[in-house]
Amino acid sequence: MIIVDPVVLGDVPFTRASPKLVYDRTGTLVEVPADTLGVTYDPADLSKAPWALIEPAARNLARASEAFDDEWWGKAGSTVAGNSIAAPDGSLSADKLIESATNGGHYVDQTIAINGSSQYSRSVFAKAGERDQIRLEFYSVPTTAVRANVSFDLTTGLFFGETTTAGVVQTYSAQRLPNGWWRLVQVLNLATTDASCFFRVCLLGTGGSSVYTGDGFGGAYLWGAQLEAGDRASSYIRTSGDAVTRAADVVGAGAGLVYSNVPLVEPPYNVTTTYAKDAAVYDPATKIVYWSMVAGNVGKALSDPAFWNKRTAINRWAMFDDRNSTQTSNPEEIVSVFSAQAITQGLFAGAMDASEVRVSMTHPTRGLVYSETKSLVLPRSGSSFFGWCFNRLRLRTWFLTLKLPVFANALVTITIKKPGGVPKCGMCLLGPAIDVGLSLMGLSTELKDYSTTTFFTDGSSSTVERGFSKKMSVDISVESDRVETIEDDLIKRRQKTLVFLGSTMRGDTMLVGRFSSLRKVIDSFPRSKMALQIDGVLSQ
Repeated sequence: MIIVDPVVLGDVPFTRASPKLVYDRTGTLVEVPADTLGVTYDPADLSKAPWALIEPAARNLARASEAFDDEWWGKAGSTVAGNSIAAPDGSLSADKLIESATNGGHYVDQTIAINGSSQYSRSVFAKAGERDQIRLEFYSVPTTAVRANVSFDLTTGLFFGETTTAGVVQTYSAQRLPNGWWRLVQVLNLATTDASCFFRVCLLGTGGSSVYTGDGFGGAYLWGAQLEAGDRASSYIRTSGDAVTRAADVVGAGAGLVYSNVPLVEPPYNVTTTYAKDAAVYDPATKIVYWSMVAGNVGKALSDPAFWNKRTAINRWAMFDDRNSTQTSNPEEIVSVFSAQAITQGLFAGAMDASEVRVSMTHPTRGLVYSETKSLVLPRSGSSFFGWCFNRLRLRTWFLTLKLPVFANALVTITIKKPGGVPKCGMCLLGPAIDVGLSLMGLSTELKDYSTTTFFTDGSSSTVERGFSKKMSVDISVESDRVETIEDDLIKRRQKTLVFLGSTMRGDTMLVGRFSSLRKVIDSFPRSKMALQIDGVLSQ
């Protein structure tokens, strides 16, 4: 049997003194406001789980990063048509680099101060036009003694034609985006005393030649140039007339919710505010919603039933309370990011109405360390053609993973999706997984319905529907020298809601609840038996 012991979640503060750009679920770059965690998708594969993007501060040294027709960019054998097509952020701001009808090189470049650092990453968004190959060139200035060039194919993302001077090491990559765009990245390890460099983007002719006779209209599309110190390209930072710094992402201390895309509808309670009758507020400490019972309600404690009517958890927090009958809902997808501040291998989500769950884990220094996508659609038939085609679609209402890597300070992102609908989740628990022994055959579950039916003398009846709960009885076999330890561990967790998994092979043996009895039988060596009676949480 496996037990997941949930971490007690609160609110974890997050700060970043500037906005940042991340990819949304369509692969479009969108701006996230300051002091809001950025959750990004992989634009090359939007079916992957999104993850919390935690980055140190970075500074884009390239000026006019989205305006290659600006005076900051020099032109040779070329012209630039500004705002020609839609850019990766969806705006009409991408420029076209057009070759002149001359023989020679056709490029744009900018001179940028590099401040003596030895590692730089540069990147640019590019899309094929009449020309489908471009080259990124780096030259130290003024001596041009240090050079590093690499060419990219904008139809395949493949690179070729790498050249460097002695002592320069470069790596490169191409990230595919929707609508034919690529983000081309070149990372350089330098050894130069020059104070500046050329950031150059060249069109290539037939055969990958940088020197050819242009036709006066052919070219490729460019957007979002970036040059930054460091050994990797960070999220894009837009600039206009000068370099721009994006502040560092800072996650506060403690275990809890760092980010949710579910909006807060009710305001937090303020003791100095005067509330009208039926005005709704929530208690920041408990996340419970209260309705005002009277007009002119000011300075009255939320615990006073004469003035406040206690309702249920706020929508954002309903999936984290102690009951699965209250559900968090949000159009299209629910995205939540946790900081567990503990080693947490297990994540459970239940009482769901959704078609898919995606889970990821991000480490502050190692980046994305785990990603999983799970469909909740159940098979409709084993072999029947009629059943496969015409039976009603069934969806699993729970999700469990025990595969999260063992990092104590990572962020876990869970995304619950229902495209075209409203996904719902009634319970979400995150915590370490504990192996308490081997479940034995004979495990049993039962359903307890708390509804009541009253029969009248005329034979009619009246039923009051109430909730129900699931119960489970299981015998486990454990090493005899572990019996006392397991018993002590369970005693410490009595009256605490846990996730019990009777068998990893059977999802119907999973129960969220508390154990009501524990019996041990020291009957042999080296193994003994323990018996658990588990009562599930109340469901509606």
